This record gives sequence, C-alpha cells and structure tokens, in this order.
Amino acid sequence: MFLQGQKVGKYEILRSLGSGGFGSVFLAKDTWLNIKVAIKVPHKQSLELFKLLKEPRLQAALNHPNIVRMISAEKENKVFFMVMEYVKGKTLEKILEKEKVLDIEGSIDYITQTSYGVDHAHKNKIVHRDLRPSNIIISEDGTAKITDFGTSVWLNNIPYASTRIGSPPYMAPEQFLGKATFNSDIYSIGCIFYEMVIGQPPILDPDPFKILEKAQEGKIKPPRVRDNRIPKEINEIIMKCLSSKIEDRYQKASEIIRHLAAFKGKDSKKSEIDDILGRIKAREKTTPAECWNCRRPLPLKSKTCPHCGEAN
Repeated sequence: MFLQGQKVGKYEILRSLGSGGFGSVFLAKDTWLNIKVAIKVPHKQSLELFKLLKEPRLQAALNHPNIVRMISAEKENKVFFMVMEYVKGKTLEKILEKEKVLDIEGSIDYITQTSYGVDHAHKNKIVHRDLRPSNIIISEDGTAKITDFGTSVWLNNIPYASTRIGSPPYMAPEQFLGKATFNSDIYSIGCIFYEMVIGQPPILDPDPFKILEKAQEGKIKPPRVRDNRIPKEINEIIMKCLSSKIEDRYQKASEIIRHLAAFKGKDSKKSEIDDILGRIKAREKTTPAECWNCRRPLPLKSKTCPHCGEAN
C-alpha cells in the first residue's frame, strides 16, 4: 500500500512493520512533531467510512499504559489509515518463537500487565475477542501493550457479540458459537499464560472444530501435569481461566491480577503503581533529554543547550 520514503500527508513512511489478515502496518515519522508512529492501513478500503472508523474509535476510547494508544484516523489520496503509538520492541509471539518457554516470573509479569489492559477495556465495555501473543507487544523496557482492536466490539446493553470471529487456539468455547463476552477474553488470557509456561496453547489442532470439541469437554491437560516444576497456585490460576463453563472462570481480569499478586506476596494496586513508576524511571535513565530547538542531547540537568544556546 505504502512505499519506503513515501510522503503521506505529514507522515514519511520509513519501513514496513508487517501485514496481517486485516491490514498492513508501517513505521512512519510525523514530520510536524518529529516523532515515530505506527500507521495501520486496512486492506478493505472499499468499506463505508463509519465501518472503517470502528476500530480507531474503539481503541481511542481506551487510555492505559498496557494498551497501544490510538492517535488519529486519517484519509489521504483516498487511502484510509490509522495513526498509533509506535512501540519499539517485539511481539510476545516473536519472543516465544525464540525462547519457546518463559520462566514463571516473566510469565506472571506479562500476564499481569495484559490483565491490567484487559480490565481497563472491560470497564469501558469493550471485549477484545482476539487476544493472542501476536497482539501483545513487549517494549524494550518490558511493558506489555495490547494492540489490534480490529475484531473488538462494544458490549453496551447486549449480553454478547454475535459474530463468530477470533483465532481458534485462543478462542473460548462460546466464542466459536458466536457468543463472545468479557469472559471470553479471560479464557484467551489463560491460553496465553499456558503457552508461556508450556510452549504451546492448551489445545493445538489444525481443525477448529476439534479445538471447540475439546474445549467444550474441558479436555485440557493441566500445565502442572506437563511440567511438575510449575507452582500449584499458577496451575490453578491458569485452569480457572480455561474453564469450559463461563461461570467457573474468573469473572474479572482484576481477579487474575489479585491472585497473581497474592502468589508473589504483593498488594495488587500498589504493585501496578510501582510497576508504572519503575518503567517511567527506567525510560528516564536510558533516554537522554534533547534540546527542543536543535534536537541534540542535553547534559544531565542542563537548562541551556551547549550546542545552540537555547533555554530548555
């Protein structure tokens, strides 16, 4: 859709970041603000504008450190695209491809952060419907950010989303039947957690109907049976997420956070604040300040740029 070096309005395309079933994503530079952004171009440009605006409107309604921020939706030369926060890092999928299995501490960290983001979305009546490792970006400072709200939906005064959509290895039984609800995202969190500690989703089969059948019957081998080094408490948390019956799962993502915090011996609310402050502090240490005028690095605590003489 876009080429390297191409100018699209005030954006300069730097390179492609990848392409999926719904659209292509590019790294670009906002030449007005001099910042890098991610631009997503939907494949289906023929849709009516109100349909194209569904995803950016959903994502723009969310403001949380564990969700990729939507900046704007624009149209240039008849091409519709979304402008999002650029997160420098790797998807959880890429990390798992390399590491195969993550340690318990790292898995708990990523699931806790993902659950914070999901909890925020659910409080805003939004169900993601496609939580999977490829839709979770891990930044260079270790922050997990949920992205791709292309299949998400608002559940305002309706019990569930009726469209059958999602990624089979991470879909709850009711999601296969076109009855996705907030609890379906809880199931997906359990699938991701399972994959991080075992190396693959709980049910892996090329036939989606066999995945549905096994999920409905609860035929999931507990992670602790596969690896007895997995703590009993973590095994119980994962299996509660993966219950075939909605009423037997966690009812809120905040409950997952609380149980993981209890396992680690932390207060969940205090832990969230500490994590956010810690990541801010880490960024401050690794990212040198720049002069607003000439964009050159400033010496620590310097109020005047030694290069151009401007006050900062």
